[in-house]
Amino acid sequence: MAFPLQSATALLFLVAMKNNLSFIDLDLSDTGLLPNFCNVNVIFMLILLVELLALVLTSAPATINFWNQLAFISMLMLWIGLLNAAVLCKARVLINALPSQRGLLFSFIIMMSISLGFSLVVISINYQLLLDEHSSPLGNYFLARIMLISAVIYAVVLRYFYVQQQWKIHIQAHSKAEIQALRARIRPHFLFNSMNTIASLIAFNPDKAEKAVVDLSDIFRASLREQNINTLSDELELTKSYLDIETLRLGDRLTIHWDIDQNLAETEVPALCLQPLVENAIYHGIEPLPDGGIISISVKQKNNFLELSVSNPLGSGSMSKHEGNHMAQQNIEQRINLVYGKNGSFVIKETDTTYTVILEIPLETDSI
Repeated sequence: MAFPLQSATALLFLVAMKNNLSFIDLDLSDTGLLPNFCNVNVIFMLILLVELLALVLTSAPATINFWNQLAFISMLMLWIGLLNAAVLCKARVLINALPSQRGLLFSFIIMMSISLGFSLVVISINYQLLLDEHSSPLGNYFLARIMLISAVIYAVVLRYFYVQQQWKIHIQAHSKAEIQALRARIRPHFLFNSMNTIASLIAFNPDKAEKAVVDLSDIFRASLREQNINTLSDELELTKSYLDIETLRLGDRLTIHWDIDQNLAETEVPALCLQPLVENAIYHGIEPLPDGGIISISVKQKNNFLELSVSNPLGSGSMSKHEGNHMAQQNIEQRINLVYGKNGSFVIKETDTTYTVILEIPLETDSI
């Protein structure tokens, strides 16, 4: 029994591409009428739907060799699907500039035109090869069947992609609003602790207090930028500025151990995802200990994830740590969930002597 190798090969290739997207630029701010047909995930879904068309076409006529017929129709439909994706990719700007109904109608006309043109080419090749009625794989009423079923399938495909795209836009807008609200909550918390640091320096060392004010202005200049995503290098610079302020206050009680993979410097991460964790580590881990301790900050790649961790010591007894409302941790955890969904993680590991917060962020992300 023959197997449709063209169909199987194409699907396996697309599955491999879907699981390895390092070379694909995914546009998370995509807000068009239809999804980006240059995106391999969209092409993957399009090919799956096209294979449905191939199965329907194969089942329609009474054919002796079902698998050979399916192999031929699958190859035909795959070419039509990929041509549609290429044309819709190139025409995307024009389509998105049109009103919704006109854009969908224009897309439908494009797809039907490609099906018609490609089918006519196949029919012409079939006649040139002088295949008789029994040897021809096209069957009876080939053009009528393929245009009719194409119309039904394309209507379903466009409706599916349109609904999915509108749902995606709604989720992105909601997520953006949630992230902005969470950022607004974290700024007073950050300012309160920083001003306490400066206030503690004014009485006995005004020069250091003045430097701390300058550092604080630099920190707020960075943290008040209206963006939800920063590079890792920007987050590290912001954290280092904050630690400079805390070092002025805590002196030798505070030691920082850095373990940073510099190859990840340009990786995109949620804004203000590191400094609040370091702030918590100082407040809950270093301040209650008379001798202070070491805060370990690690940034490394683990499989296909960026793993960012902040660890601080814990003492024993009732003075081991301050009681807090964990606002910063809840803030970051919610933002990780909003941006990355189930692909990101926020984990807390606590022992008798150490407290560690670990963030895992996918190095390549899909759309929300």
